[in-house]
Amino acid sequence: MRSWEAICGAMALLAAGSAHAQTAYPGPAAGDPPFVAPKRYYLPMGTPLKLQTTAPLSTKDSKPGDRVRLAVVEDVSFRGTVVVPVGTPVIGEVSRAQRNGHVGRKGKLEVRLISIEMPDGPVRLSGNVYDEGKSQTALSVGTMLLVSALGGFLIHGTSASIPAQTPVTAYIAEPLRFAWRPEKQALMALLPRPEASAPGQNIAASESLD
Repeated sequence: MRSWEAICGAMALLAAGSAHAQTAYPGPAAGDPPFVAPKRYYLPMGTPLKLQTTAPLSTKDSKPGDRVRLAVVEDVSFRGTVVVPVGTPVIGEVSRAQRNGHVGRKGKLEVRLISIEMPDGPVRLSGNVYDEGKSQTALSVGTMLLVSALGGFLIHGTSASIPAQTPVTAYIAEPLRFAWRPEKQALMALLPRPEASAPGQNIAASESLD
């Protein structure tokens, strides 16, 4: 009987040791550097961004509510780190699309900027891009006497259009947060620098409190 109890006790100790081994996690090795969380910074409201449209727009095809794609064309950097790279997508929306019409009425087209797509999520922007066609009112008034017998006005204003690659300046409408690792930049500084670098703007960011 005692030998059976001894066997059961040994099995219980082995089971407890196995369970402990499954829940134990190894600590950092003695030679590993300590983990340093990246510092959090943000670009303040009002920071400008250089953009351009990616496709042509016209009052012939656009209508209010249509989404519009733009892209960043100039890097935004902080202490040597690119925070907003060239090509970052931006979303806009057609807020006004008045087509040209009779009596020389010109077309009007306006796009308001909504947000920039960042890795941590969209960040709101402010700004817009606007164009209007040419009015032919003076010409139509001078011609009305000639065409009034036909029962209509034959002179139209021109459509409004925004070509692709139209430059646009946007402004950040809320803090754009990003992480920065100073130890990574110290290592990057040891690497040889290229002879020419892409143009961009260096920003003065504020440290985030959250």
